[in-house]
Amino acid sequence: MLNRIREVRRSLGRAAQRQRGNAAGDSQVKALEDRISAAKAELVALDTEKAELLEKRRELQRVLGEREGRASQPLNRVEKTNGVPSFVHGVRLMQRIHRLAADPAHGHDGAGEVFASRERTEEFVHSHGVPLTTAPDPGPADRVVLVHAFHGTVGLVEVAAAGAVRHLDGDGRDLGEIRAAVPHGADIALPTSLTPLTEWAETLSAHISRPYAQVVWRQVDDHLFLDRIDVDPERVPVLTEEQDVRLGHLFDTGHARMLVQPFLAGALDNRVPGGTFDPDETDGTEDPT
Repeated sequence: MLNRIREVRRSLGRAAQRQRGNAAGDSQVKALEDRISAAKAELVALDTEKAELLEKRRELQRVLGEREGRASQPLNRVEKTNGVPSFVHGVRLMQRIHRLAADPAHGHDGAGEVFASRERTEEFVHSHGVPLTTAPDPGPADRVVLVHAFHGTVGLVEVAAAGAVRHLDGDGRDLGEIRAAVPHGADIALPTSLTPLTEWAETLSAHISRPYAQVVWRQVDDHLFLDRIDVDPERVPVLTEEQDVRLGHLFDTGHARMLVQPFLAGALDNRVPGGTFDPDETDGTEDPT
């Protein structure tokens, strides 16, 4: 909605500018005046809708807050409620959740501790049959391949070299210029091992207790070497709105897949006062599996 308001305001400004500089006939001036009036009316309607949504969000904060014995729930607890998937917002929201853990660096699931250790990372990788290096794959000495994986699905691959980046989707299709912040490297040579790299990232991410992870490979001599698995990345690319929404869908579905197993095990049931699950408690129901 905010994008639409900005768009209407820009359109209104352009129309007013053309009107001032228009030396043509009365019919063109009248048409411009009609467009300006329509844009103003739409802007008023959008501002009204924005105010209504803001009030609904504040009411939600109040309702959620009362359930926890406070006047209002903090805004960051009720963000991402506009119904529009967003890659950046989803990742940042998940990070805020894990940073409320007793040890924010580890998160609630301890994944941060595992992948901060090179030794434990290599153990994890080997345990899932993934090698640490590719077959011979010559390329630029500074080449980096960053795979964005959503709990078993690869949504974006960045191939970087010489200060530029080439972006591809999970199937290897070139996405073109989707990121204004960095130069687009249309001529960067793709690794011959691109397909296994994405397949390995899918395998690894499917066994990580988070909806999103970055799997990073760096060029070492004539092959690519696993540099790290990052489950709490500081660097999240800001893409075009279309790509942010596309990856936002992948983030949300990855999150849903991540919760299937604990849901089937009953670990999402809040049956104990205080909102925790007691694994020793039984209620006599059949195993949902």
